[in-house]
Amino acid sequence: GLDPVTPELKEVLYTCTTCLMCQEICGVRNDGYGPWDITVAMREEIAAKEGPIEAHRPIFDGLKQHNNPWALPKDKRGAWAEGLGLKKLGAGKSPTLLFAGCSADLPSGRAGAIALARLMKQAGEEFAILGDEESCCGLYANDLGFRAEYHRLQEGNLRALKGASIGKIVVACGSCLRIWRDYPKEAMGAVEVIHGIEYVERAVREGRLKFAKGAAKKVTYHDPCHLGRGSGVYEAPRNILRAIPGVELLEMERNRRWSWCCGGGGGVPEAFPELSQWNAEDRLSEAARTGAELLLTTSALCHKSFSQCRKPALPTQELLEFICQAI
Repeated sequence: GLDPVTPELKEVLYTCTTCLMCQEICGVRNDGYGPWDITVAMREEIAAKEGPIEAHRPIFDGLKQHNNPWALPKDKRGAWAEGLGLKKLGAGKSPTLLFAGCSADLPSGRAGAIALARLMKQAGEEFAILGDEESCCGLYANDLGFRAEYHRLQEGNLRALKGASIGKIVVACGSCLRIWRDYPKEAMGAVEVIHGIEYVERAVREGRLKFAKGAAKKVTYHDPCHLGRGSGVYEAPRNILRAIPGVELLEMERNRRWSWCCGGGGGVPEAFPELSQWNAEDRLSEAARTGAELLLTTSALCHKSFSQCRKPALPTQELLEFICQAI
């Protein structure tokens, strides 16, 4: 047990952005247990003893009262889908679910979900959304040590799937992908969980999506920590970018498994905003040094982090939106 829980210990634990780089550097045991698991276990113990730290109290209250970290009331959930003509789960048979993620209802996060829905419709996919019934995947509850809330949210999402004959979940958020893939396999059954970028790569390969417009642009791509290190999705974004006529992909020095974190995860923006901002500005400066005109990424948390930089070195755009404009 942690005895005593000192301010110094808390600072070490809560300046972790959950970037998972520690797993890459130190490795994990044969059972998959690694340094990050130790960090989250210590966070769980502190949360159980003392409750959330003050900076994370609004996140905890939002999850507990509204099932999302931003404390958005139910009538505000699913607002991103207005005007798109999407079907809600339960209104007829839908073999595929588009899981938008909580950030889709924030101005900084909706571009990815909207673009993904349009791309799936363009590809002829029969799918539904949860709309105002969608709850958080459990990312913040898991990563900040709110174990009971994590299990409650997980069980709620699994109940939503039960009896719906869903065979595939396509998520718009890399962090949601990481968490959904950690759900109990016995509860998920044969349901496939993929990120929107994996879906698009598959649809392009199968000929269901074609790049009619192209884009004459020099771009660089930022690997989100949870999509890359957390879920192993590195090549799908690059394969798509190379397939778009006119696009020149310029890699940053730190890419794929060594990608530098934007500083947007782990509750760090709320508890240590200056550290989060430093991370984001350092990454944007690295992106600018490639000579690219545009930084692309596909994570709502990364976009939120980059948008808060005081002096952005490079404009950023959601990759799924960029792809949508080239179709």
